[in-house]
Amino acid sequence: MSTLLDIDINEQLLEILGQFDLQLEKLEDYYFVNGLFPGIAAQAFEMERFEDFVVVQVDIHLLLPNNHFVESFVGQGSSVEEAVADALEQFEVNAVHTLIMAFWDDARHVENGIGTDIWEINGERWQAVISNYGYRGEIPIDEAINDLDRLYDTIVEQIHALPLEEDIYAIRTVQTNIGNGKMVTEALINNEEFSELEKAVSNLGWQPTEEYYTVRNLIILMKLHPEA
Repeated sequence: MSTLLDIDINEQLLEILGQFDLQLEKLEDYYFVNGLFPGIAAQAFEMERFEDFVVVQVDIHLLLPNNHFVESFVGQGSSVEEAVADALEQFEVNAVHTLIMAFWDDARHVENGIGTDIWEINGERWQAVISNYGYRGEIPIDEAINDLDRLYDTIVEQIHALPLEEDIYAIRTVQTNIGNGKMVTEALINNEEFSELEKAVSNLGWQPTEEYYTVRNLIILMKLHPEA
């Protein structure tokens, strides 16, 4: 059972965002750039504690005018502080650049493998901001999956099959090989289970090795409205 840690990790969050020249102001429970959406805030939970290390989950909350979504990262270390730092490092590598590209034009952009594209879905035009693959593992990523391009194609195909009735979506895909024959697939859209994508991704050519690995991807999808 997870326990909310009685620590404020927003200071570390602001340090990460400050590297990109983002000036944030706190309004109630969230921090905003130039007073505009999205708001952002962080929380940390203790998940498990062992003799030599502790496992935490850091949740990064994004508040939008009509929606709210959370990006979660699991970290571990010999102390809570080390575990939180581990989780925040994953956020910095895997998600912060995607959020900057999607929402904060004034930020100092750093090349980090982020892609953008314009998709037409159900007669509407959408901007897709596509993260790099966040990978952690004891084997090279090309040994974890035979065809990495097929993973991207599968994600795109499943998104294009959706009705898409809202203006902004966050689609997270995570494939984790725990070892001992255990593999876990997670696919979420605005923090709700995306079962079709989960099934499609789980059926790709993942290698069930004894070594741990995890592959993560985030796509921010925003409807483009015609100018008046």
